[in-house]
Amino acid sequence: MTTLKNYSRILAMAALVFTAVSCDTNNNADSDLELIPVNSVTVSGYTVSLHAETELETGANQLYWQIEEGSKPAEIESFTITPMMDMGQMMHSTPYEQPVTSDEDEDYLQNMAVFIMPSGEMGSWSVSFEITRMNGETVSGELPIEVSSSWKFTSTRGDDDKVYYISWYAPQKPVSGNNDLVFLIHTRTGMMDFPAVENAELSVYPYMDMGGGSGHSTDYTTPVAMGDGFYQGEINYSMSGVWTTSVQLIAENDTLPEVMFEYSVQAK
Repeated sequence: MTTLKNYSRILAMAALVFTAVSCDTNNNADSDLELIPVNSVTVSGYTVSLHAETELETGANQLYWQIEEGSKPAEIESFTITPMMDMGQMMHSTPYEQPVTSDEDEDYLQNMAVFIMPSGEMGSWSVSFEITRMNGETVSGELPIEVSSSWKFTSTRGDDDKVYYISWYAPQKPVSGNNDLVFLIHTRTGMMDFPAVENAELSVYPYMDMGGGSGHSTDYTTPVAMGDGFYQGEINYSMSGVWTTSVQLIAENDTLPEVMFEYSVQAK
């Protein structure tokens, strides 16, 4: 699992994470964050509220938590979470980190979760949580959430049947010109264990299909390992429109099947 502090040093989060504008944003006048409510639940007098920058989707999500007692911020010792997917016959978690005080707004606890499948016929997501009071007593609860499918997430499987999860982390909103190109990669060692992949090699190729059998690539640098599962490079989109970027992963001396991301680049 990654840490927000490590990631901030590596990738300068403020330059990478975009915010969603909504008429239903949080009401903290002192906050620079523009968030939408996801869900909330009240347990034993504590109201736990989850906010996010956009609707939750497969791939990497920044989650923002508020814990209130009555109408005031709760004084607690700790708050921990476990995202879970209930598939009926089985349950599993996903790559995630524990909430810490947000660098962007100290009224929130913040963490990242990488959802590896959407909600739907296959199963449903919820986040189990535990609040530890100042006297050491604990309060547990569960918050149902909905996760939609996104172009920013895919997976590939090696000859040894080991699965690798690849999240497109940046640019969140590709625009013509220079962009940081960042991928986040995890694997699975159990239903509750999803470690970051630290020392893989990536081969990428951006391409725009112009139709009629013609097309072109653009200037880019291949993403390299930066730690905690992040791989960073750069890309300079030569024009707006629909692009694809293929990604091939080499991990543990295994060259995995190529995956493809398809997305739109907006004019700057």
